[in-house]
Amino acid sequence: MRAGRLRTALAATPTTLILLVVLAASGAGCTSRTQIQAENEIATARFAIRDARVSGAEQTAPEELAEAERRLAEAEAAKGIEAERHAEAATVHAQLAAAIATREQARARQRDATRLQNEAGDLQERTTQAVEEQTR
Repeated sequence: MRAGRLRTALAATPTTLILLVVLAASGAGCTSRTQIQAENEIATARFAIRDARVSGAEQTAPEELAEAERRLAEAEAAKGIEAERHAEAATVHAQLAAAIATREQARARQRDATRLQNEAGDLQERTTQAVEEQTR
């Protein structure tokens, strides 16, 4: 009777091994897919940080830019879903830094435009006064 059980166990072993190999391969595929997604998010975060720097965020939003860089470093040190989450947060902080930089640039352009309008108005007024003085 013991020999019969041993044969049954050995006969089941190849099937069990095949099942374990299939499960391991499918698990490895999920891990790989998650890691690929994380790497894509990390690449997106890197581009967002680069864009924020180009926008001038180092001067206008240094805290947000620093937070984006910190979260990117955490993403690069992590694996899988944790890396993906840190990278997504890095992207959001970098995009916020870029938006702040863009807003500050728009405000600066508006200040410049207002100053130029005021200068033009002053110049027109002085020109008008000069013409009036010459015609007297």
